Amino acid sequence: MAIPAAPPRTMLNPILNPRSPICKAVADDGDVAIKIKYVGAQPSYTITVSAAGDITLKHGVASSEAVDSSVGVAGVFDVSTFDTFAKIIDNINGSANWKAYLVDVLRTDSADASTGSLLALSEARGAKNSTMSLYKDTSKVLNLSARIGSRAGVIGSEEVSAAEIYQIASLSTFGSGTNKIQVYEIDEIAKTETKIYETAGGATTVANEKTFVVNGRGGLATSKTGTHLLVRMIGSAALTGTLSVLGATAK
Repeated sequence: MAIPAAPPRTMLNPILNPRSPICKAVADDGDVAIKIKYVGAQPSYTITVSAAGDITLKHGVASSEAVDSSVGVAGVFDVSTFDTFAKIIDNINGSANWKAYLVDVLRTDSADASTGSLLALSEARGAKNSTMSLYKDTSKVLNLSARIGSRAGVIGSEEVSAAEIYQIASLSTFGSGTNKIQVYEIDEIAKTETKIYETAGGATTVANEKTFVVNGRGGLATSKTGTHLLVRMIGSAALTGTLSVLGATAK
């Protein structure tokens, strides 16, 4: 007798799939663009981000690392060429030496917003199998973002959770302009990103809260394992402030 397939895991069954509450808060220059892990044969690696947002990956013996020609162009990601985060992460994950995944950015986001989208990073060193975070430069990308979801591995092809949102709290402290709140549903395996919600944010310097609760459940929810939610506050001309998201995940 054939064994029936297991039903898809969703947020809708709290017994089979108990929720794990999550609260994520980000401020200027505090949201992570990419996490990169070195898994090659060398004992050490370094990552550098130039003032223009270009990324250099090296590996080797500590203090004697050399560029890794298996990624980028001779180990360097010139963001005028690798101009989206999709191009960067797909190239990195095409190497046997490195694994990477996106956090608070979309694949379609520009990696070269206003001359580079990343905060500059002086050459930082890590040991094999450790992970390093590269942060967004808020003054260049003009948004703060928070991803709700969890991941079993670092590539994005392993099991990832379903997610739902209960509340979004935002505060734009820039003295002029407007802001808006967006929510994207991200399918990690299919590599698709769909905007499912957009609304005006609060007035400048005024805290704004948006609550999404229906019968005790998050009103903005994904329906299957493998999908994340990304919440974003976007400034019209410039952006400073904070973004907090209260939600839950289920595996």
